[in-house]
Parts: sequence; C-alpha cells; structure tokens
Amino acid sequence: MPHVTFIYPAVGRLPHTKYIRSWQMQPLAIAVLSALTPRSWERTFFDDRMEPIDFDRPTDLAAISVETFTAKRGYQIATEYRRRGVPVAIGGYHATFCPDEVLQHADAICVGEAESVWPQMLADAERGALAGRYLHKGMDPDFAGYDRTIFAGKRYFKIALVETGRGCRFRCAFCSITAFHAGRYKPRRVADVVAEIRELREKMVFLVDDNIVDDFGRAKELFRALAEFRLNWVGQASVNVARDAEVLDLMAASGCVGLLLGFESLSPEGLASMEKHVNQGLDYASAVAELRRRGIVVYGTFMLGLPTDTPETPGRAASFAVEQRMFLAAFNHVVPFPGTPLYAQMEAEHRLIYQEWWLSDRYRFADVPFDPLCATPERVREWCHAARRSFYGLRSILRRARDLRANCRSVRKAFMFFTLNLLLRREVFQKRGFPLGVRTAQGEVPSHVQD
Repeated sequence: MPHVTFIYPAVGRLPHTKYIRSWQMQPLAIAVLSALTPRSWERTFFDDRMEPIDFDRPTDLAAISVETFTAKRGYQIATEYRRRGVPVAIGGYHATFCPDEVLQHADAICVGEAESVWPQMLADAERGALAGRYLHKGMDPDFAGYDRTIFAGKRYFKIALVETGRGCRFRCAFCSITAFHAGRYKPRRVADVVAEIRELREKMVFLVDDNIVDDFGRAKELFRALAEFRLNWVGQASVNVARDAEVLDLMAASGCVGLLLGFESLSPEGLASMEKHVNQGLDYASAVAELRRRGIVVYGTFMLGLPTDTPETPGRAASFAVEQRMFLAAFNHVVPFPGTPLYAQMEAEHRLIYQEWWLSDRYRFADVPFDPLCATPERVREWCHAARRSFYGLRSILRRARDLRANCRSVRKAFMFFTLNLLLRREVFQKRGFPLGVRTAQGEVPSHVQD
C-alpha cells in the first residue's frame, strides 16, 4: 500500500526555543488533502510547528503545504526528503504565486486549488511519473470534505476551523487572498456547512472565511441555519458589516462572539493608498459600538508603513484600539506578498530591499522588506513594536477589561480575555527577530537542512 506523508512547515525556529503558541491552530489545508486521498493510501502527518519530523520514516511521497512565510522552511524539509530519494509535492498559495521558484525544490507542484489535481498527483506518484506542474482546472472547488482525524494527538488550540467559503470580492492591493481567488468569493452550500458543524466535538468554532459577510444575503442564510446550534463562533468580516442591522442581529443570534475586522488605517488617504475602498466613509467607532452592543468582541487589525503615515500614526492607532475597548488588536507593517498588486508596484518602483525577502538569510519576522515612503524600514518596524507594547501593556489590558458589554460579559469571556491578552503580551517580544527557516543559535542554517 502506498504511503503519503503530509507536512505543515513552521515559519522557522531557533534550537531549544518554544514555537509561537498563537500560531498553532489546525491547518485546514491538510484536512482537505487527507479527505481527497483515496483509502488505498496510508497517510502520516507531521506538524513542524509542534513536533519533530521523522525524515527516516518510510514513505512514497512527501506533500508540503507552503505559504510565503513558511517557504524557506518548506524548502529545507523538501531537501531532506529528496536527499533520501523521496519525491516531494508542494502546494499552497506560494506555489501558485512563485511556481518556478517552488519547482526548484519539488518534483511536483499544485498551482491553484487542490481539489481538481490532488487525486491525479497521487495516481502519477504511484506510477513513479510525477508531471511537474499540476494546474487547477479553473472550475470552482466542490469542497470535497475535511478529514480531521489526521489531527489526532496534536496539541492545537481547542477551536475547530470551518470553511464556509473561499476568497473575497474586494481587491485590496496588499491581499494575497483576493489575488489567489481573482477577486471572487466562492461559498459552500449552507447545508454542507451545517452538517459539518453538527459532527464537531468542539463547541468553539473559527469560521475561517476571509470575509464571512462577503455576500450579505448568503450570510443571513448561513446565520439563520447556525442559530439552531448552541454554538460559539468567531470569524473575519469587512467593517461594512455594521451597515446592516439585520446581519448583525442574525450574527449575534447564531452564536458569534467575536470578529476580526481589518481597519488597516484611520485615514482616508491611507486606505486609498492600499485600495481598501470598502472602508472608505465608514465610522469605525460606530461600527465597533454596534458589535459590542450585541456582545460581539472585536479583534482589530492595523497596517503601518503606508505612504501617508507619520510618526503620530502608530500612537493614534493604538489609542483608538484602546478607546474602543477592542478585545485584541494587531499592528503590522505592510507586507508585499508575491502575486499581489502591491508587490508588483514595489518591484516596479525598485523599493524592495531584496526581491525574494522570504528567502533572504538577513530577513527576520517583523523586519520591513521594502523602503517605505514615510520613514526608514527600521523606524516603521519600531512603530509596530511600540504600538503592540502600548496596546498589550497592563494598563491597557485592565482598562479594556472594564468593558462588561463584550470583553468581560461573562466569566468565560473574562477568562479568555485575560488568557489571550497575556499570551499576546508575551509574544510581542517573542516574535521580534524570529527567523525564517531553522537556524542555529549562531544564526547559520544547519548543514543537514541547507538547500
């Protein structure tokens, strides 16, 4: 019986250090691949973020799901398998955006979504005839299913990830999601989502759609269906959700306890610079108030390093997040991901410090890999760090804890509020200077994982 080994790479790691805990959630892409794999194949799964990979365990194919931040580590893993004569297949967003690069490290790559090509890749691997590039056939995925048994024994957060649709219709210049899905949202059948949730053991669910309210009509249908469960769920939405009171009411009734909202910038000019048109003209404070009034907490995200930013921008963003009693907040610099209009623009303007920043030995997580127009790269990095320190300071945490409408509405919510805020407070420093790929304490790539 043939055997496939799935691997989900870490971003990177220094030896004898713990991996970032908040990055350890179920990798849904692996559950999709496992569900698509015929029962005639044996399967093993190693999550590089939380366990060592047994490279010497016999297998006929290594299948690695790679994102831009995990590409370097993914290539190190691929090298180890190929050194042992094991063919390697690589998929994920990065394989779609950088196929020539990825194919240098693999015997086969999946360009686009896996549903239409993974069975053929397995059939070719079984014959010893992998064909290099496998292109998604252009049809919408049929959402073949999710085999969560592949996660057995892994110490993930006790939250189930569920996909109700893929993509987003908003074409923000920085977003690799909309670039991958060509500005479209592709929903699953609501009945299939309900059937999947009914089978879950976890009572906390993360609906991982990049915009759960991309289609308001479909969102209302979904929320009405979810209302039959005693479910608590969190998700991601565009800020314009606050414009529709019915959507908000149905969302709250369906069990929504929290939403990630991409505010990105407090200035119209900043929003325009990244083509975040959906946020233009919105009253952010009113949007947050509408959610909190219904007991829904807000995780706000902000981007720094935009052309119109000033030294006052990070402080304003952090202060706004505290004043609005946000449950959590992220303050990250702009990232030019390959395949996006933003990357193409910076490449054309010769503003990339290095073309493939994700492969550079000099690059560390939280470094700014381009020349901003508003400040030096080092200054923008410090802006992000200062905003995080301010928001996750003890005074800020205690001030936001006084929100009894949402953040600490119940004992359970209060527990989650303090647990997550203190975790992210610790990670403010833990993520700083985090390497891409596995490195020694001296900073070199170990000889046994060099590619």
